[in-house]
Amino acid sequence: MAYDPYDPCPCGSGKKFKWCCQPIYAQIDKAFQQEAEGQHEVALRILDDVCKEHASNPEVWGRKAQLLYQNDKVEDAEAALQKAFDINPNYPFGHYLRGRFRHLEGEIPGALLLFRKAAELYDPVARDVLAHIYALITECELKLNRPVAARAALEMASKLDPANADYKNGINEVFGNESKMPALSRKQFTFHKLAADAPPERRNAWQSALQVAATGKLSDAAKAFEGLTATDENDAAAWFNLGLAKAWLGDNAAAVAALDRSVQLDKDEEQAAQSWALAEVLLCGHGMEEQANYVEHSATFPMQNPEQVVKLLGELQRQRRLIAVQANQEEGILTGLIVEKVQALTPEHAASQMARVGAYLLVVGQMVRLWNANKETFDAVSFEIRQMPNTGLGNPYVRTGPPHFTDVLAEAIAFPIHNMEAADGKQRMADFFARYMEEKWIHKPLKTLGQVPPVDATGHALLRKKLRGLIYFLADCAQLTRSEYDFDRLRRKLGLVGGGTTAAPATMGIDISAMGAPEMAAIDVASLNESQLDDAFQSALKLGAQEIAAKFARALTARPPRADKPDTYLVFNHLVQQALAEGNNDAALDYVNEGEKSDCEHNEGRRRNDYELRRGQVHMKRGEIDEAAKVFASLIERAPAELRYRGTAAEAMLSAKQAGKALQFAEGGLKKSREQNNRDSEQYFLELTAAAKKQGA
Repeated sequence: MAYDPYDPCPCGSGKKFKWCCQPIYAQIDKAFQQEAEGQHEVALRILDDVCKEHASNPEVWGRKAQLLYQNDKVEDAEAALQKAFDINPNYPFGHYLRGRFRHLEGEIPGALLLFRKAAELYDPVARDVLAHIYALITECELKLNRPVAARAALEMASKLDPANADYKNGINEVFGNESKMPALSRKQFTFHKLAADAPPERRNAWQSALQVAATGKLSDAAKAFEGLTATDENDAAAWFNLGLAKAWLGDNAAAVAALDRSVQLDKDEEQAAQSWALAEVLLCGHGMEEQANYVEHSATFPMQNPEQVVKLLGELQRQRRLIAVQANQEEGILTGLIVEKVQALTPEHAASQMARVGAYLLVVGQMVRLWNANKETFDAVSFEIRQMPNTGLGNPYVRTGPPHFTDVLAEAIAFPIHNMEAADGKQRMADFFARYMEEKWIHKPLKTLGQVPPVDATGHALLRKKLRGLIYFLADCAQLTRSEYDFDRLRRKLGLVGGGTTAAPATMGIDISAMGAPEMAAIDVASLNESQLDDAFQSALKLGAQEIAAKFARALTARPPRADKPDTYLVFNHLVQQALAEGNNDAALDYVNEGEKSDCEHNEGRRRNDYELRRGQVHMKRGEIDEAAKVFASLIERAPAELRYRGTAAEAMLSAKQAGKALQFAEGGLKKSREQNNRDSEQYFLELTAAAKKQGA
């Protein structure tokens, strides 16, 4: 253990090594030499003697703890180390050593805290030791899925020990172009600049903060920027820099809070979006599960009977449920994907279905692990496996944690479950991805948007900036899955390109399905043919733009139905719903009449029952109870086997406090459901009957 005589002493006393611990290091070195030669007891006796002679020196107790731990005397090692801390709570080697104890035990978060504490306490001249500690910090941060902090730590290790090629190579391998992490997570971020018109005193404080950061004391840099945000709470750049410093320190919660404030204040929407993209990366780190949009759900099963586990996996593979299997025999690892069970009425229907990822699979040693960021499909698959007999698996350890970046978009990924041409399969996967993003994801409430769906976030200044950043992050993650989806389509649908322009687009050759609500609202309906009008109506519905959809629906009803698409019930039904929502009950009834007339003339009256059901509901809205009851009764007489009509009628009467009429419809439904031996419907009508009687029927 070689120390320069004029370096600070490793015991943490603040004195030079020459005038502090150097005299006793001959004995400490002798003890470790004996240990290296296998003379464990001799080595321990030497350190026992040193501890008796220098009992007030934390270094001798720290080195004794190190030697005891190497000899598997864990409790004695902890006791010796505690004696060192009793003497000096800021003993740097002690924090490093205790961090090593936790690290070897697999307690990564605790080890990381101790390593960072040691890095703070060591004197900057201990460059080799600090470089080693920062390398350990890098390893811990990567295991906790905090790549921004990991890169900062590895950059620090390389700066402290530039001759060590492992650190430079590590930066290239882990954070280079061939990395398996999204570009945003491995980017070399820099501080934002101070506003050009800042006063001299703030410019001096800013420069001081940057100088502190350049020394590598990131905690001091964070404190400096905390001071700058305290003196000016409206400085977006200062808040960003504070967030970045906290991210480098692995304090993702504080970093996200600071970035949130920066995004609120930043008037540059593009810069704010990039800031929030960084926040989305940080939200995928350990400890951020409560705030994140994406969380990994996992179940780890102990393997009790390997033969039965092999049979289970073989059966899943036979059913085309276990796919993309890869086995590494040298390391004893098997990986794959278990897809969800597809419900289909016929084999032909099943062959056309796409199966979503149920769970990712890892088999290693005596353990089987399943995980997925899609809770719905994960729960279904893990429950299914737990209910199977003779799986050879024990009870699972279930937990949530930070997601792999490659799994963030798991909900958008599905696979053909039957063999087909590679190009066809690839295209169907791409189509599924696009439909998910443009039809489902845009309507999904998201935590980072305050539980607001993306389609509703664009009208709010702060949420719009965050949404843009979120899409940058998702586009980055999509590249890891080799998705070829064009995220500009999504931006366009959400009105995030072209400054949200509402200029009317030229309609020849346009892709209406790729438009956002502002573009659709600006379309001149007279310029659209029937096919384009129908596309526009369907696209507006998928966006949830009800009023815009109504505009296209009105235009469709003003034209004769297409010969190849005579059924216009969905169009008229939307207009009925819109009119009812606006309180225009007369218009709603007019649309029912107009729609039923069109259906009789052009669609052979195939939708007559649907229109009559709607008619009854509209009469209820108009307060015309008796008229509604007559419509419902006539409909039931025409289709007595359809239980849905009886249930709708009973519910409508209950809502209008018409208990007698409700009971009549409910009892009729109860009788018919028993005739059909339909147990679910029987229970439903029993509940309706009870509700009617409770109202006084």
